[in-house]
Amino acid sequence: MAGLKRRHLLQGSAGGLLAATTRTAWAQSKPEKLVLVGENQRAWKRTLIEEVAPAFEKETGIKIEFTLLPVDAWRARLKAELSAESTGIDLALLSVQMAGWMSPHLLDHNEVVAKIMARDPSFEWDDFLAGGKVAGTYDGKLVGIPYRLTAGILHYQKELLEKAGFAQAPATFAEFEKAALAVNSPPSRYGFGLMGKQGAGTFTNSIPWMFSAGGQLLDFKTGEIFINDDRAAAGLQFYADLALKDKVVPPEAMTWEFDEIIAGAQKDRYAMSVTFSSYGTLFNSPALSQTGGHWAWATMPGHTAKAQSRTIVDGQFMAISKYSKNAAWATEFLRMACSKEAMLRSMEGGNAPPRGSSLRNPEMVAKLGWPAAAAEAIETGIPTPSNPAWDGLELSLRAGVSQTLLGQKTAKQALDDVAREWQRNLHRAGIIK
Repeated sequence: MAGLKRRHLLQGSAGGLLAATTRTAWAQSKPEKLVLVGENQRAWKRTLIEEVAPAFEKETGIKIEFTLLPVDAWRARLKAELSAESTGIDLALLSVQMAGWMSPHLLDHNEVVAKIMARDPSFEWDDFLAGGKVAGTYDGKLVGIPYRLTAGILHYQKELLEKAGFAQAPATFAEFEKAALAVNSPPSRYGFGLMGKQGAGTFTNSIPWMFSAGGQLLDFKTGEIFINDDRAAAGLQFYADLALKDKVVPPEAMTWEFDEIIAGAQKDRYAMSVTFSSYGTLFNSPALSQTGGHWAWATMPGHTAKAQSRTIVDGQFMAISKYSKNAAWATEFLRMACSKEAMLRSMEGGNAPPRGSSLRNPEMVAKLGWPAAAAEAIETGIPTPSNPAWDGLELSLRAGVSQTLLGQKTAKQALDDVAREWQRNLHRAGIIK
């Protein structure tokens, strides 16, 4: 694609990835390396790891050391080191829900952006979607620069559905169930793929069904809990029944998380899934996937009407630790990694960049397909909670979802238990008096 070749990442023009001022602007001594801690899903970080970091090292002589960990270990590592005010971390990737507890340990990135824009106006802060800036702000502080903005959307193999008599993507739960049954062809291919492992993917994979049935989580200001109302329970029960009652889910999906949902699509293990929008790039690549070229995208179905469609909006932000001794060099790497050129390149590697110019790029829209559905979903989407109490609450919800998926409890029974546990946690956190 014109203008997107790797050589552009190595150019040092003011409008490119590395400004010439890199060599002279910083009075700060030069370290041998910068340490960046993130989670270990490498697919959408390909441009960052394989192109941006080597370009930065070539220009500055500073190596980027990536410490990439499983989700829970990633969060635990950041909590432990930042709470100890360790200088061993320069940069971190953090998700929306981590913003609350990480905020005290990070620079105010409104100030970081001001420094970048003063040096390099081509960074164009106004090009970043407003939703990403809102999601990355906690108590008025911008905790990081948006790097990835994701929404759960419907991925489906269009030709399979058309052959089964479905000219359009299913708009309601009933239509979805009917379509999943029609294309279900075990044991070779199933109708629906989900992340059944009790882990970090549990919440993001199940909550769009609860939201689209009219369910809510809770109100952190008042402490009011909604997770166990009839609407949320109906959404979760429908999700679980696709596996338990309809048998349209691959049996091994109960061990799946992020990498496995991608591999399942690539190996033609299912015809439809609701998962992160940017996974569509990896699903649909003929070079990577047996099903390459077969996928299409739409927003979530609603419970009884398409207008009820809602999804989770999440993302990751690149942030500088306030304890880093190399903040100036970290700022330079952040500017480079989040530049227009790098963001556009990262789409081909499975990223969902938060820049409007990337999502609206005509060539990328034509090539990838999913950006239009993602943009529509983000407009009505609900951000992941970022209150520090959410981590504990999510663990309880993970257990409830897993109990429902395994048929150990009905959705209502499981969510009632979750609500009781949430009430205890909110009391301990001082949110409920």
